[in-house]
Order: sequence, then C-alpha cells, then structure tokens
Amino acid sequence: MGQKENILVQISLLFYEEGLTQTEIAKKLNISRPTVAARLQEAKDKGIVKISIQHEKADIIKQQNKIAEKYNLKTVLIASSDNQSSEKTKSQVGTLCSWFMEDHIININSLGIGWGTTIYEFVQAVNYQDKPDLSIVPLIGGVGNTDVQYHSNHLAFILAQKYNCKVNYFYAPAIAENIQMKNSFEQSEIVKETINKGKNVDMAILGVGNPIESSTYNQLGYINKDEIQEIVISKVVGDIGADFFDENGKSVNTSVSERMIGLSLDDISEIKELVILASGKEKVNSIKALLNKDIIDHLIIDSDIANELYF
Repeated sequence: MGQKENILVQISLLFYEEGLTQTEIAKKLNISRPTVAARLQEAKDKGIVKISIQHEKADIIKQQNKIAEKYNLKTVLIASSDNQSSEKTKSQVGTLCSWFMEDHIININSLGIGWGTTIYEFVQAVNYQDKPDLSIVPLIGGVGNTDVQYHSNHLAFILAQKYNCKVNYFYAPAIAENIQMKNSFEQSEIVKETINKGKNVDMAILGVGNPIESSTYNQLGYINKDEIQEIVISKVVGDIGADFFDENGKSVNTSVSERMIGLSLDDISEIKELVILASGKEKVNSIKALLNKDIIDHLIIDSDIANELYF
C-alpha cells in the first residue's frame, strides 16, 4: 500500500471509526479541511470505504427515492405487502397517508377526499387534531344506501370530526340512475357549489381503481356484467373520481361514466396538490397511466405496485 493510500485509510479511520470531524482531522494531520473532504470522497471512490446502512427499511426508502426521481414526484411512500393479507396492506397504506398528512396539513386550508376502502383506511388511521380553519370537501357523490362507511360524505364527516374542522357534503349519488337524473343533480346550486369547492381545494386525496378487477364502483355493486364487458371493450384501465381512463390517461366515456357525478379527470388534473393511494397489483396499469399523465404529486402505494414501477 502506497503512502497516499495510507493517508486515505488514516483519514477514513479517524472520520468513520473514531468519529472525529473533518476540522479535527485537519488540525490533527496539519492539512486543510477541504483536503480532508476530498480524501474522504476519494476513499469512497476507490472502494476503501464502503458505506452500508443496516436497517430493515433501507431498501424501501431507497426504492421510494428512485420512484420519486423516475416520475418526478414530490413524495413516494411504500407499504410492505409481503406475507400479509391485502386488507392489512391496505390498512398500512392508509396509515402512511395519515402520517403524511400530519406533516402537510398545517399548510392547507381545504382538503378534498374521494371514496372507497383505501380512503376509509386513511380516515380510520388519522389521529385527532385541532384544525378549525381546515375545510373537508367530498370530490364525488356521497349518497348511498349500502356500505355507507365507504361513501365520501360519511368519510368527510368522520375526518372533520378527527380534525375538528369544517365539512361540506355532496348531495348527490356517485352514480345517478340515468342521465336525466344526473343532469338534474348537476343543475342543483348546492351540488354546483360543492363541485366548484372541490376544484379549488389546496390538496386532494383520492384512491385509484381498476373497474374490471378492483374498484369501489365494482365492490359496491354499481357495475353489472354487461357494463363490465363494455368497460373491457373500451380499454379502460382505471377509474378516479367520476371518470374512467385508458392507458394514456385519457377519459373514456361509457354508459357508466356518463352517469357519474363528481370531479372529472380533467378537474382533478388541475388540483394544486394531488395525493394518490393504491394497493393491489391489479392497479399497476392504472397508476402508470396517471404517472405518464404527470398529474400526481404524492404517491402512497404498496410494494407490489412499487416493484412494477421501480424498473
């Protein structure tokens, strides 16, 4: 080993093993601090120093950073889906979103939310806080007779209780019985007002579905077999808010989507900060379409989806 490498090893040991600062090392060896910094970098470049972070979350955090960089996202959070039920994974996605909101809620005055089982898990995980200036706004029709806990109005009410804040309600169903009824709801001033508030929220939290395999519309029985077949033929890969979309992130009109009441994909695209929650490998193509459309700011997903986005 030459004299230069001896110095690299000596500086590395003083810094990494003995915990001396770069300034302390410079004084000890009678060299400049920039020289110490340069030698430490050189030691890493030559493989003399290899840094290994020993923590169970290190790989996930690295994956989060890589996906964020790849798709130009502000935030990526990943819940592990290894060796556990889909329900448990979905609960963890909701919990991650609740933690995310604890860091961001101070900066917003209005929060829009969607509906469905993943948003439900987020609302369940939220801790009680005092945010009297905050306003919760449902972004899709919130009236229904079954599985009320997953509808936007109920979720908005529970979330407002937990945040001790104001709440708005969406006085219409997610899907009208027919187009004429949809038009009647949309002509109502109270529905117009809610939709307008939804378009102008500071941040929105929405789930993404795959209407063929897994979505709130499907799970709650809003789509029958003939309509599913129509969706397949129309090459729909996902649903968000009151819209279906294809692999290019373009809205697709079907007999179901034309009866949906709420914010469209175009409306959602204009929201200042968009948080998307998703779990389940069947939603990979749905997420990819929205990522390619470049409308997501913050993405909270499970590791099954993350693994498909990583490469």
